[in-house]
Amino acid sequence: TDVGDLTQARFGAVGQSSEVSGYSSGGSTPTYTVTIDKFSFGTDGNATDVGDLTDARFGPAGQSSSESGYTSGGNGPGFLTVIDKFPFAADGNATDVGDLTQGVIYTTGHSHLRKQLQLTSFLLLLMVTQQTLAI
Repeated sequence: TDVGDLTQARFGAVGQSSEVSGYSSGGSTPTYTVTIDKFSFGTDGNATDVGDLTDARFGPAGQSSSESGYTSGGNGPGFLTVIDKFPFAADGNATDVGDLTQGVIYTTGHSHLRKQLQLTSFLLLLMVTQQTLAI
């Protein structure tokens, strides 16, 4: 059942969630976007644009804590290292709160109540493949 629409059709976006709302950030329309959309879990309806990421990107990872959403890495173009954080308590723009050890794209974000983790499964697979080919 279709319960609503994002503010713009895009691919390569990531998701975050608070207890009451879902978020979709980044992506490509096909141009890279900075959009942070928010939609309610409690009622059906369209998403609203509630803020911007610090860099336009697609293919990042999304993580959530109990208080904030995080968007990390991605292509902007070039692999980005930036970790953006935006609050769930009030709508607003993301802030750059740190950097990954290397730029990544299409990785998997994981969330924990206290910690956010970035798994670079795509790069690990690529490195294993390159090692196998080099043997």
